[in-house]
Amino acid sequence: MVNRRTEIKKIEDKAKQNAAFRTRRKELFKMAREFGQDFGAQVAVVTIYEAGNAFVFGHPNLTSVVQNYKEAKEVESSKRDDDDDQEAVHEFGYLANSMEKKAKKARSAPPQSRQKDWIDQLPEEILGNILSRMAMKEAARTSILSRRWRNLWKIYGSHLDFDASETMRLMFDGVKERHIEAPKYRDWVNQVLDSHEGSSLERLRIAFDLGGSYIYATAVDKWIDFAIVKRVQRLEVDLTAAAGCYTCSDSVYTFPSWLLDLPSDFPSFDRLTALCLKSVSITEEDLAYFLSTCPFLEQLTVENSSSLQNFRVSGQSLKLKHLEIGYCQKLQNVEVSAAILVSFKYAGPRINICLIQVPELALVSFSNQYCEKFIINSPSSLYLSRLEKLELDLRFTGSARCVGFPSNFPEFSNLKHLELKFVAVADESVLFFSSIIGASPGLIKLTLKYDIDWATRHQTLSNPEVFRNQGILEVCEKEWEEQARRYSHKCLNVIEFVGWAGIKTDVQLANYLLETAISLEKIIVDRRIPRYTRTSWNEELCPMPGNREAALLSAKELQRKLPPRAQLIIV
Repeated sequence: MVNRRTEIKKIEDKAKQNAAFRTRRKELFKMAREFGQDFGAQVAVVTIYEAGNAFVFGHPNLTSVVQNYKEAKEVESSKRDDDDDQEAVHEFGYLANSMEKKAKKARSAPPQSRQKDWIDQLPEEILGNILSRMAMKEAARTSILSRRWRNLWKIYGSHLDFDASETMRLMFDGVKERHIEAPKYRDWVNQVLDSHEGSSLERLRIAFDLGGSYIYATAVDKWIDFAIVKRVQRLEVDLTAAAGCYTCSDSVYTFPSWLLDLPSDFPSFDRLTALCLKSVSITEEDLAYFLSTCPFLEQLTVENSSSLQNFRVSGQSLKLKHLEIGYCQKLQNVEVSAAILVSFKYAGPRINICLIQVPELALVSFSNQYCEKFIINSPSSLYLSRLEKLELDLRFTGSARCVGFPSNFPEFSNLKHLELKFVAVADESVLFFSSIIGASPGLIKLTLKYDIDWATRHQTLSNPEVFRNQGILEVCEKEWEEQARRYSHKCLNVIEFVGWAGIKTDVQLANYLLETAISLEKIIVDRRIPRYTRTSWNEELCPMPGNREAALLSAKELQRKLPPRAQLIIV
């Protein structure tokens, strides 16, 4: 069979020509983008249509490519072919002249049409840069601006955040039902992903309560596969229940391990910088895959994984900076050795946590039952001496006084910010906190977020048997007062009370801190109460129940006790 050469000729039909030009131009720019990404090259493409319309593309951007080209031309002019240089300069000059003519034409047009024409005639590379920085919903809205904008967001939209927090709130309140909303959410995600034409993706966020997620397992698998194909940089799959309940039965969706075993020539997570999996069951082996094959992974969050039992982070080449693990009920051991790890957060039962070789660790946060273990055992570890911020959430343990704060803590010599979250029985002292506050000689900021337990106080006064134990508590409070007198907080500049009730519980602690914080510059009194949203690390402030006016008056009384030049802020 004789191979015949296909004749290339100009498309004479104007409608077909315009359609073909648009299609071929997109393909050309896509090839240029992939070429630049795959080889780390800088690429510029300029097309001038017959009507004089200029369409340009640059990777990473046109300005830098042109500038680098000019600089390289000046440095290596002797090595370049003069004819090629003149041709390239002529092309860029033609582009500049074309854009200048359009600008002059736009300036001479009526004011109303001037802005519309100018925006519509911007190079697609610039429009794409704008769209790539916009949130998904805002980028999609630009499709109504003109025909040219209609599909641009599908090509350049790189932030796909499928946020349905308002629907989730209505589901929690019983206004909407999950079995109706879950299919809608699935169809919404499928529709957007199917229409996306870009070659890469910066962020993909899935966050919805799909109930028995195994029903939608195929759809979620498809979404994760889409993220791989688009070589996503930030991936979040959050299937937490609308009520925020963390139990093993919630994480019925299992991460598709088979997607990680594809041949080497298939797309992968090689550009992943952040991975967040909530209510997604994932194994230790799969997490090890991400840590070993994702050279740019800096943030890793795993919550409510029902299959995770042991987790080990180790490797000299790790780029991991932020690690969060929460509510994995079967988890028994965590071992972390990461040279540039900056923050570590854990919430859950008492397990074995070993942090070794973490010289850059600056922030540690513990919550739930493990927080109680951390306090009672008075840990002494090298990483504690380098911490700059420590967050302890005691709200899951009941009243803070039940934890049993030791009178002597190991010194946090570098600690600058201490944040304590707790529940306190109304009108009972919390001066036992002075031991951990006093163990931080360089402390600059102290944040106290708490809720008052009014019911326990009422039971104490009405129950004779409990009331007899009140004498023991009074002895303890005297010991806490004596303990508090041993400390002086010379560096403490900012004190923040969130949940202020204006009773003995917080007033006594405030008076103590005002007496001992000789360098105090600001005290913030917030009468709102921190409430959980969907995780212990995400909160919202709610109005305090009870007498807000009494809380306000007691807060104003602090003004008289402030040191000179200190500021009182009441919220």
